[in-house]
Amino acid sequence: MTTIRYADLFESDQREISVPEGTESMTMREAALAWAQGGFFVLPIALKTKHAGSILGKGWPEKTSRDRLRIESWFTQDTVGLAIHVGRSGAIAFDVDRPNAMPYVLREWLCAGIAPFQSTRIGDDLRGHYLFAALNGRAYGNSSGRLGSEWGEVRGRNGIIVVAPTTHANVDEGGRYQWERTGPVPVLPYDLDQCLPQPRAEGVGAVDLQGVEDFMKAHHSSLVPDLLIDRLQTMRSWIARGRSRHDSARSTLTWVLREAMSGLYGAETAVIEVLNEFMVAKPREEWTSPNEYTDMVRWAIAQVQQTPSEELAAIRGAAVAAADPAIQTWARGA
Repeated sequence: MTTIRYADLFESDQREISVPEGTESMTMREAALAWAQGGFFVLPIALKTKHAGSILGKGWPEKTSRDRLRIESWFTQDTVGLAIHVGRSGAIAFDVDRPNAMPYVLREWLCAGIAPFQSTRIGDDLRGHYLFAALNGRAYGNSSGRLGSEWGEVRGRNGIIVVAPTTHANVDEGGRYQWERTGPVPVLPYDLDQCLPQPRAEGVGAVDLQGVEDFMKAHHSSLVPDLLIDRLQTMRSWIARGRSRHDSARSTLTWVLREAMSGLYGAETAVIEVLNEFMVAKPREEWTSPNEYTDMVRWAIAQVQQTPSEELAAIRGAAVAAADPAIQTWARGA
């Protein structure tokens, strides 16, 4: 079974991504591999289109990849275009079509020269794509929020941008894909983040990363540790019967973290064991975002923290009553 350390799990939220240099002179395959090396998920698209599913078809968001062999199979010749899957890569892009219509706060940051920039029009120095890394691992949507929409569009979750060396569909009208700034992608400035709709993990309230750490430290008792094995087996059976891998992991997390609150086994152990089962069923290269699992953890903790104390006591009592007599004796004396 693939395993991961607890510390590595939350460090993944801060993975650095970088725009490769010189892709304009590369083959499509070389450029795709360079983007993957920089931490980006890539996908092939039909030439002269921006349609994300034009090659990969339905369900394309889960098919984008950083895997070398898969990328090489897609780009055997320069007969398809290249795009990057922005949100899944932990990034957000500002696709500027009308620079003069940018609000002040957006213009201030995009003109600061810190974000990698791909020019999309000859003779228009500000028109194109600007890339930032998601602040604190957030998963942004495609709404521009308080920035308005007159200037262009935001590309976040399930958003793509077409990149060099793809030929622009409007090349006869001065369209192009040419990176003027490359290198490490900086984190989205806080004041831009605050202009966008605030994402909430799993669509409902969730704790922040400090809340996760506090929860793990507070719940480390282990009255009935073997019970966790049963919960993992149930998760495997759900997935084997065709239930969504995401939903199976999310439901299992809610279940085991509530039992961790009841003192049956350690919360940190539970989180890692569920993760390892999840990664067997859904490898990280198939995740819908870099933070798919950590977002589930944050969501699940917020839910179980609402559990009444009497319910936690009942969970603890029932589990201990069904356990080995030696555990029962120890629990009564604890």
